[in-house]
Amino acid sequence: MAGGLRITHIPYKGTAPALTDLLAGQVDIMFDNLGVSLQHVKSGKLKALAVCSEKRIAALPDVPALSEILPGFVAIAWFGVVAPPRTPAPIAEKLSAAIAEALKLPDVQKRLSELSAETLGYSPGQMAAFMKRDAERWREVIRTAGVKAE
Repeated sequence: MAGGLRITHIPYKGTAPALTDLLAGQVDIMFDNLGVSLQHVKSGKLKALAVCSEKRIAALPDVPALSEILPGFVAIAWFGVVAPPRTPAPIAEKLSAAIAEALKLPDVQKRLSELSAETLGYSPGQMAAFMKRDAERWREVIRTAGVKAE
């Protein structure tokens, strides 16, 4: 939508069958998490056209971020740890600090790097603000594209 392209969405029951069809030439393009497809890019079986993060990534420094071509375009997969809404703030902060420390461990950093994942270590307030911005961005995409639930 942002680039004015007309691309046909082909739904798959998971990444594996979609990746199989891409590797076999049955489909021409795929948006994928790099943790799954990076090995195929590095082996030369696939060509990375762009990454959908705000900036280029260390694993593929010569591959542009799509936001360099389409300013403001960001479509990343992210993971967060959440707790029930009435969790006392001191407990949420303590859990957040413990998770942030675990994310700094060398073996955790190494494995996340292998998956092309970045750690952000947001505080509960920062994570809540991030989730709100992300929801607003996708709400606008859904509204503009006229997406309707089936």
